[in-house]
Amino acid sequence: MTDTRLAPGTGQYLSQRNGLLRLWAGILLPPFAWFLHQQLSYLLVSWACTTGRPFTFYVVTVLMLLPALGGGLFSWLIWKRLGHDEPDEAGGVQARGRFMAVAGLLSSIMFCLVILAQALPSFMLNACEP
Repeated sequence: MTDTRLAPGTGQYLSQRNGLLRLWAGILLPPFAWFLHQQLSYLLVSWACTTGRPFTFYVVTVLMLLPALGGGLFSWLIWKRLGHDEPDEAGGVQARGRFMAVAGLLSSIMFCLVILAQALPSFMLNACEP
């Protein structure tokens, strides 16, 4: 049996497990980081107010921006590795990989903006004052 997933000479990086993991990490890390940011921000409100440590909201924001940006970095590196030629009508592994890399890059940009927008009230308002 021949492997129909790979065209000869193209997309060899995506046939490796490391390449596929990075491709999926580029797509899945940004929304996961946003979800964790939202949940941790709500979870830590009572603890931060009772201990007098409201700076934890800033720490959570920075810590969750890192994986969101990391997903974009993975996607950008894969996009550069696969090349940014004009897409042809044949499709294939390389074209799908480029599409997923661009989708991951756009997802990273969008979720970084969402995380920053979600953190904006904690920068402007005090959550510990009624």
